[in-house]
Amino acid sequence: MAVEIHESLIKTALWEILEGQPEIINVGSYESWTDEESLINGVDSSLDQAIKVIKGQPKRVIFGLPDSWMELDKIHATKTKLITHLCKELGLDPIGVVTTNRAVAHYLKKREGMPPTVVLLEVYTSKVAVSYVYLGEVKQTEEAARSGDLAHDVEEGLTRMDLPNYPARFILTNGNSLEEESQQITAFPWTDRLPFKHIPKVEVLPIDFSIKAIALTGGVEAVQFLGLEVTEDKTVVKSSDDDSNLVIPVETPSTMEELGFAYEETSAPATIPMAPTTLEVVSDDGSSPETSNDEPEFAFSGDEADLSPTKKPHLNFVLPVLPRFKSLHFPHLNYLFLFTVPVILVLGFLAYLFFGQAQLTIHFDPQKINKQLGIAIAETTLPGIPTLIASKKTFTGSAQESISTTGTATVGDKATGTITIANKTTVPIILKSGSTVKNDTGKYTFVLQDDVTIASASALDNTKAAGVKVTAVKIGAEYNLLKGTVFSVGDYLKSVAAAVSEADFAGGTSRTVNAVSKDDQDKLLSIATEKIKTKVQGDSQAANPGFKTLPFSDIQFTKKQFDHNLSEEAATVSLILEGSLDALVYSEDSLYNLAIGEIQSQIPAGSFTKKETTTVSLDNPAKTDGRYQSKVTIETTLYPQIDEQKMAEFVKGKLVSGIRHFFEPIPGFTGLDIKIFPPIPLITKILPFRNITFDLVSN
Repeated sequence: MAVEIHESLIKTALWEILEGQPEIINVGSYESWTDEESLINGVDSSLDQAIKVIKGQPKRVIFGLPDSWMELDKIHATKTKLITHLCKELGLDPIGVVTTNRAVAHYLKKREGMPPTVVLLEVYTSKVAVSYVYLGEVKQTEEAARSGDLAHDVEEGLTRMDLPNYPARFILTNGNSLEEESQQITAFPWTDRLPFKHIPKVEVLPIDFSIKAIALTGGVEAVQFLGLEVTEDKTVVKSSDDDSNLVIPVETPSTMEELGFAYEETSAPATIPMAPTTLEVVSDDGSSPETSNDEPEFAFSGDEADLSPTKKPHLNFVLPVLPRFKSLHFPHLNYLFLFTVPVILVLGFLAYLFFGQAQLTIHFDPQKINKQLGIAIAETTLPGIPTLIASKKTFTGSAQESISTTGTATVGDKATGTITIANKTTVPIILKSGSTVKNDTGKYTFVLQDDVTIASASALDNTKAAGVKVTAVKIGAEYNLLKGTVFSVGDYLKSVAAAVSEADFAGGTSRTVNAVSKDDQDKLLSIATEKIKTKVQGDSQAANPGFKTLPFSDIQFTKKQFDHNLSEEAATVSLILEGSLDALVYSEDSLYNLAIGEIQSQIPAGSFTKKETTTVSLDNPAKTDGRYQSKVTIETTLYPQIDEQKMAEFVKGKLVSGIRHFFEPIPGFTGLDIKIFPPIPLITKILPFRNITFDLVSN
């Protein structure tokens, strides 16, 4: 089993060695923890889920712990008691420990087929652990407290490291969704703040990547140390013991302070003494595996073992002390053994020369090519200009989006009241509904709600019209005027007609509310439009794998419906958008081949490019002279060509320390890493005669 513990999360996995190959059987549930009791319960619950697919109860476990839990080559004193209590309570038999960041780096190396150089970010709730991984090895780790801006926190950690160079690749990992964190890292101006040569790429690892890394890297090395046979995948770059990140107890600690985990005490066979004393591996059922005459026996010694992140197992093959057969009256057997041992050594050396394996990783500073060129896009090849073959298609799509409003509006009620209008002329005054009256200052205007006729002053009847209803032209409490307020009537002078309020005006109110602004509608339209474009591209690629779409016109909307009008009171505004998009559909391979063909003359003899390290981007097309034209940007790395068969002939059977001069003529050559399997001391200072492979890695 494998158990990963970090700041607040627990992960587990069940794994096995099947026909020499490591495989994950099941991954347990992800549990949170805050104290010792919740840690024990969480590990127990997660392991229950992991092992439910099998019968029986496995006990052997490898632990993955944060880098901060290790100190001075051993588990931190503040964590030793916690882990030991966990093992005791759950009856676990630990066989090793590895730091999570080193396990992830090691697993990335196996998965990608080459040692990665990256910045690894372990993103936790209250902090972020920033690790500089160079060629698959964790060189430095710094922790920074979370401030709410992850990019600035990462910048702080990188600044403390003062790195010689900054990898243009960030990898994020932990136990939760990291989409928002990934966007923060992507949007940060790294090349302006730190000496990055290129804008870094940002990747997020799956949630189960780290627990699989612990099981399939550290766990595999542990079971190999226990004597089980593991067949490495030949397509994977295999690390030698020198690259191991696993911590496996080898020596018995001298004091209880060195306690890592408790182990079942074993004793060496008493029949044939060994030099040094051999160690025995105890299997799950309590029995000991058969020993082989080809390999020495080995296992953990003592009741406790020291687990340190840098101490690695040194599997020294030792020869048994020759038994004294004279006491058994077979003196001639001594000479037989003296003859047999050198023969075995010679045969073993010859077997290594013909069946051993060597992986030579060549490091070089690559030459880059950056070029921009103009091309045509058409359904058939056009003369005189590089042409990308594409077909025209019309796509339809729809989107429904909603956002919070950011605008404001003032809403409320209008004040109302009644006035009396007096006519001071000798002719009647007729006022229509909607006619206006204003107070003395002219600041407040009201309109009549009904038609009114005021008799002339020479008439026998009353020359005043009382109880005329008026309404303010605007909302607001300031229109609640007092009784006796004098008004001018329409365009009449006060000497001709005047009005006065019969009572206090009332009902005028106002308040500020959230409302739909023009910016809200524009933003919502942009989001929905991009969603339709993304959907169109996704649908096109799903229907035609290996093809991409390139829009050459704006979306033609067939439906655009907001649920609230401009300036209308609302906390959110939604949009239903439907439209069609005209696009060109082209093959990614065709674009790549076209781009490489155009820069072929710039590739020097003895160099080549790789598709996986070449970036080809295409601008939106413009229609000129009845045809579509666009710009292509090409960025690629040049790799030196190596005649692997001839190079293998040069270096086979030679000392590892004396082959560097064969590689120095390679353009940009900076270094050489050599991995040999099996890693036998002294013998592997010589390269085998066969099975020599090469790998090119740019710095």
